[in-house]
Formats: sequence, C-alpha cells, structure tokens
Amino acid sequence: MSNPTKHDDLIESAAGELAQRHQFFLSIANGFGIVFALLAMGIFAGHGATGLIDLRALAVQLGIDGDWLTDRTLFQLAFGALLVSLVIAISASFNNIAHSRRTVATVRRIEAIVLDRAMRDPLTGLHNRSGFKTRLDDALENRADDAILGVIYIDLDKFKDVNDTFGHEMGDQLLVAVAESLRNLAGPKAEIARLGGDEFAMVVYGRRTPEQIEQLGHDISSVLGQPFLIGSTELSIGGSVGMVVAPMDGIESTVLVRRADISMYRVKAAGRGQALRFDASMEDELRRRKFLEGELRHAIGRNQLQVWYQPYMASDGENIVGVEALLRWVHPDEGIISPGVFIPLAEESGLIVEIGEWTMRRALNDALDLGDIHMAINVSPVQFRRPEFLDHMLSIIGQSGVEAKRVEIEITEGVLMEDAETAIAIINGFRGAGIHVALDDFGTGYASLSYLRRFPFDKLKVDQAFVRNLGRSNGSAAIIHGVVSLGRSLGMTVHAEGVETLEHHIFLRAAGCHHFQGFYFAKPMPLPDLHRFIEAKRNAPGALNMRLHH
Repeated sequence: MSNPTKHDDLIESAAGELAQRHQFFLSIANGFGIVFALLAMGIFAGHGATGLIDLRALAVQLGIDGDWLTDRTLFQLAFGALLVSLVIAISASFNNIAHSRRTVATVRRIEAIVLDRAMRDPLTGLHNRSGFKTRLDDALENRADDAILGVIYIDLDKFKDVNDTFGHEMGDQLLVAVAESLRNLAGPKAEIARLGGDEFAMVVYGRRTPEQIEQLGHDISSVLGQPFLIGSTELSIGGSVGMVVAPMDGIESTVLVRRADISMYRVKAAGRGQALRFDASMEDELRRRKFLEGELRHAIGRNQLQVWYQPYMASDGENIVGVEALLRWVHPDEGIISPGVFIPLAEESGLIVEIGEWTMRRALNDALDLGDIHMAINVSPVQFRRPEFLDHMLSIIGQSGVEAKRVEIEITEGVLMEDAETAIAIINGFRGAGIHVALDDFGTGYASLSYLRRFPFDKLKVDQAFVRNLGRSNGSAAIIHGVVSLGRSLGMTVHAEGVETLEHHIFLRAAGCHHFQGFYFAKPMPLPDLHRFIEAKRNAPGALNMRLHH
C-alpha cells in the first residue's frame, strides 16, 4: 500500500539534501577560489610600480628576510596562485557536474513519487483510474505471446446503503477493508485499483490458465458476500464481479475494459452477488437492451403499454380489498416484455418519469369503475427524487375523481435512505391528503428495522421471497413472525406477497397478516378480466359482500 506520509518525508529529505549540497559547493568554490585569485592579483599587481601588495615590505614587517623575493620568485608565486585558483575552479566544476547528476537523480526520484501519488487512490492506497489504465497498458505491451492476462471488474452491491445508514466515515473504513481483502486474495501478481466510489478493478498476470483467473473472480465474490466487521459493526454488502481474459477476450485495453464492465453489469442484472466471465452473448444482450430502450421511447405513443391488475384479498381469501396496478409492455414483434427487463431500462434512461405518470393516470381512470376497491400504484425512486413529485402526484390524483382514501402509493426502502427528511415530508404530504402509503418489499433493504419507526407508513408489504421460502427455511418463518409482530405493534396493516399455496395462506393468516396477494388467489390480469373476476367473486355461492378492510 502506498504511504502518502512516507512520500512526504522522502520529498522533504530530498529537498534538504539538494539545499545542503548547493550550499557546500558554493562555500568551497567561492571561498578558496576567491582567496587564491585575490592572492594572484595582488602578486602581479605588487610586481608593478603601483602594486596593491608590496610583498617585500610585508616580509620585513613579519621579520622575514625578503631578499629572496626576486622578480622571478614573485612571478613564480603569482603563477602558482593562479594555477591553484584554476585547479580549484576546475575541481568545483567537476564537483558541480557530479552534483548536477545527483540533483537530476533526486529530482527524478521526487517526480516518480509525485507521479505515483497522482495515480493512487488516497483512501485505499490502490491505483486510481489513471493508474489502472497505465498498468493495464504496460501489462499488455509486455505480455509474452504465450501468456494470459486477466481484467476483473468489481462493484460493491449495497455500499450506498452503508453510507446512507452509517455515514461516510464508516463507508470509508469499509472501502479500506475491502481493498485489503482484495490484496490478500490477488497476491503479488496483480495490480489493484479503486476506479471511484464502490468500483474496483484488477489486472491479473502470472496465471497459467483462464480457469485460475475465473477462480480468483469467484473467490472475490465469495469473500465480498461475507460480512465485514468494522469496529463493532457487522456490514453485509456483496459484490458483482465481471472478468475477461486476454488474448481470448481481446488484446486491446479499451476492448477488455468494456467487456469486463459488460460482464459485471450482466451479473447485476441477474441478481448480483456472482462472478461471470465475458462471453459474446453478453454483447448481443447489450445490443438488445439498446434496441429495447429505443423501442420503449415510442411505446406510449404507439399504444403498446398496458396496465394489468392483481387483486389482493382479505384474511378470509374471498373478499377483494384492492388491486395492484402492474405495467405490461406488449410489443408487436417481441410479444409481452417482462417488467423486470424494461423497468430498469426506463429508470436508467429517465423514461420512467413519463411512463410512471401515464401509468398513474390510466390506473386512476380504471379505478373509477371498480367501486370501493383500493388502487395500489408503484412509484419509482427516480420519480420520488424529483422536487415536484409530491405536488404533481397530488394534482393528478385530485383531477382523477377517485377518492383519496382509495389510493395507495407504494415505495421501496431505497428512496428512504437517500434523503430521510425529504422522504418523511413526502410521505406526510400524501397522508395529509388522505392517501395511503405502503412500504413495498419489506425486509430486502439494508436498514429496514432501524428506519421503520421513523416513517409513518400505513402498510407494510412482506417481500415474497420470504413467503416462497416457507417450508424450505426455518429462518423465513421466523422473519415473517417478526415482521408481522413489528408491523402490528406500529399500527400498520401487514400485507403478504407471493402467496402461492393453501399452506402459505394458512400460515400467514395464523401469523397475523391482514392482506394476501399471490397466484393462489389470482394472477395479474387486464381490466376486462378483472371485471369478470370481481363479478365471479360477488356471485360465488356463500360469498360475503365485498367490503373495505383497513
């Protein structure tokens, strides 16, 4: 790890060394050179009629016989003094040349230190983005024909949650710990960089097979999946890892970097917490994403978007409490495109703002013909972050003619941790207008329990992953009991998603859930099918009248 303090000491030491050498040579050259030069001048001058120094008189005053100071002797003394002065000057010149060489070496040493620092991340001591590019270019240039080289890209999956929950100081300590783990895993035959934020990268050499580089990527993913202990706090983040191997996956740095990045984002799209090596299909997938993004921009105008509805039921499983509006994209050539594919595209491109507003207007318009049934509408974090979001949504709801108490706005935990105070103000704004607010996918975020008491939600939706694992994992049952108990204690309605079997319904009802949603009761359906579903429930033998449950 590069040590900035050590660099400061080296630079200060080198600067002091330069100053001392400069002063030393000035003293020698100036002192002795001037003395002997003046002596020579004095002797020559003394040889003339108006000399500056009368050496014979000086000798008599000193009690020395001055008869030996003949003209010949004076000339010899003068010539000797000049010769000594010349020798000193030449010696000083050679010393200055040697000194200059040492000075150049010292300056170069300082330049190397400064350049190294400029290519280092000051927090972790790893290479920064510029340093990584330089190391990668050098490694590719020096790679033997029969050698392989790996490029690994790493993105920390939940680092932002740590920063938002525990503060940037804790986040910085976590980054340092991650950097140290990467060093230990990679060993000496790797160059590691922090590209910025929560992204890291490696240049890996000295491996004999691509499988060794792939194994390193899987090891990194595994280690990042384990909790990090920072002080007394245990932090779980996970990491998405993408890999390429040269020359198989490319020989140019720009190609390798792009493909490592593609493979990393393929991991993120597939659920994160994995390591994948690049293959050509990933580039095909990227091209498809670009195609779909272009098509999505015209989907509203071409009337390709539809709103489908999935009912959610009261505890008896028979009475409809409300429906959740779910967006569907029916493409003329591609067929029905999954929301899991196009919603992320819409969020990344910013199209979600227009699409989200269109969805809300359509759902509210459809709600006018659904009696007292609640209408639950999801909003994206991208929408939520816009300054005009609350006023704009209240205006749309007010113009729709639907009673505010029938409208339910669903948000995820991610929007809460970005700016808690703003989120609280928005939630209170909705509730002040009589609109219900639900926390969706509860239990999947980082700070569920610590944040829940701060936010005035009307409903808590248990994430379907816990429900689907009932009977497979004892932990899921315990988590559901805890969530239900917590929600009820805070006066919230508890809503279970992902109910797919009778056993799920029985367990969740016994645990104390209020509302139930899932394929066991009904799949998402277009509006005409929803009307038929509602009518069938009304006419079912022994069915109770539909009523609103709070």
